Order: sequence, then C-alpha cells, then structure tokens
Amino acid sequence: MRIGKEEWKKSIREFYGPFEKEIEKVEKELEHVELVDEVSDVQCEKCGRMMVYKFGRYGKFLACPGYPECKNAKPIIETIDVPCPKCGATVQVRKTKRKRSYYICENNPTSCDYISWNKPKEGEKWNPEEAEEVKKETAQKPRKTAKKNTTKTTTKKVAKKTK
Repeated sequence: MRIGKEEWKKSIREFYGPFEKEIEKVEKELEHVELVDEVSDVQCEKCGRMMVYKFGRYGKFLACPGYPECKNAKPIIETIDVPCPKCGATVQVRKTKRKRSYYICENNPTSCDYISWNKPKEGEKWNPEEAEEVKKETAQKPRKTAKKNTTKTTTKKVAKKTK
C-alpha cells in the first residue's frame, strides 16, 4: 500500500459497510427516546396553553407548545427581590450587547425612569445621573464607516542629460 495511490472506491467500501450498520443500530435505539419540553407556569396569551422552555440561538426562552397553530414566544425575564427605589415596582435584570448586567424598573419608560448599573439595596435613594450613564451605553451607537484607502502617487521627474 502506497500513500496517496490507494483506490478511492476501495476506501469508501471499507468505511461505508461498518458505518451503515452503526447508523441502523443507532436509529433503532433512538426510536425509544422521546424529547419532552419542560413546562412553565406561564400561560400563553393567544391560545391558553401552558408555555414550555426552549433553547434557541440566544439562550433559553418561553414558547407555546402548539407551535404551527400558535407562534407565541417570549423572553425569560430575570427579576430581583428588591423593589424599585423610585416607584416600588419589580426590578428586572437585563444585559447590554456586551453582556454587562444592568437593573431597570419594570415600568420603565412608561411611568418610572429608574435604571442603574448597581443592584438596588433596600431603602436606597436613586441617583438620576447614573441613569444617564447607563442609557448612553445601552443606546445603539452609530457604526464607524471604513476609511477609504487613498494613496498619493508621485511622479518622478527624470532629468534628461543633454550632451
């Protein structure tokens, strides 16, 4: 046997025979496996079924189990036990595009404007200057445009020698 000179059909036959048997064996075993989604305590607003936890591209989320008929889905909202220092409502934990956590009132922006980088403490007074800092970072920044690559061409003057 020489390296690089073996017939490709022979290699395929040697590989595919055992591989095909292995695939058939695994398919028979998988017939017994049933995937069951974890049911949540949240009811679907559209059809009334209890929503289930699903895993997607960006992590865990809630989805309706009657998918083709009902396409309702929602994000999972993380909350903390401390009430909003400004209005007393529930405080949610959200993440920026850079995965940094911040704390925001559930009533923001309708009736309350509480937002902070720091977890609120029981009885804490709220600082509105910090809210401006958080809003600036979480706001979408304009994209930088690529600089045009311009090169200056210089012409060389060739002095002609005259005799």
